[in-house]
Amino acid sequence: MRYAEPAALAALLVALAAGCSSMQPIGPESPGFSPTRPPSGPPSEPTDNDKPAGWIVGTVTAGGTGPCYGLVTDDGIQYALHSVAGTRLDKGTRARIQGTPAKIRIDCGPGRFLEMTVAEPLR
Repeated sequence: MRYAEPAALAALLVALAAGCSSMQPIGPESPGFSPTRPPSGPPSEPTDNDKPAGWIVGTVTAGGTGPCYGLVTDDGIQYALHSVAGTRLDKGTRARIQGTPAKIRIDCGPGRFLEMTVAEPLR
């Protein structure tokens, strides 16, 4: 096995030491230092059902009288909607939907699954 020349090894050590000397510690005295709050820990209860969806406006992609509907917003977000109210929504219609996170689990197609509480066709 062949070893590096002492001069090459010395040059490598000098280069490494020079690179390390430019490193500066980060702390409260450093410019631009911004302490962050430590996390409080994971939630003790599931939080998925705590977020109301509010109003959504888009085009109906799967219509009829329910219980499943489809809607795509102008931003391209796809929703799978569920309602047992028997509301009639025609495919291709623009609608304003109010929904909440669904508490039941059924397959209403692709997209974010919401329970539709109010539906208003737009003219």
